[in-house]
Amino acid sequence: MQNWQWSFRDNQQLVIELDRNIFQPLRFKRSLLRDRLPETVSFSMDDASQFQRFSDYLDTYSAFSAAEQFDFALHACALVRFGKLMLPQSWYFKFGEFDDVHPWPTSHLFCALDSGLEQADFLIIEQDDRCSLCMLVDEQFSLDGIRTLQRFDVVRVLNDRLQVSLRHPLPVVYDATQQRA
Repeated sequence: MQNWQWSFRDNQQLVIELDRNIFQPLRFKRSLLRDRLPETVSFSMDDASQFQRFSDYLDTYSAFSAAEQFDFALHACALVRFGKLMLPQSWYFKFGEFDDVHPWPTSHLFCALDSGLEQADFLIIEQDDRCSLCMLVDEQFSLDGIRTLQRFDVVRVLNDRLQVSLRHPLPVVYDATQQRA
């Protein structure tokens, strides 16, 4: 990681140089990344810390191969470093069991989102008291029958839309009779 470098090809595609002439492209649309980014940026200690946090979590709680875990951790790290602030798009998703009284546990980075058409698993990249930035880990996910997310696409949602993922199950939080109607 000491010599890793982030770079932007043609100011459009984010890539990371892992070693001399070994490049790993990241599958983000340019619109998800901040504007006016430098052409080349060193992989920082903060990047290494984020990368390690995601790597450790994925190693513990996922059945993904080592290569897939690496890819997810790298994409998550890139979003933390270069991601553009997004507004929540919660209207696509059904309510989950969590709210201000019963908040989502921050130790669980896998969650599910349910569009009403289907449910898919996501990795929580960033989270605050109200919202979570989630990256799709399944191959694809239909939001509304027209718009489909692909693996590594991201969406910000209100935390009350988060649902339990079987990749890292949660203990029962409260009586199901208290669920939203």
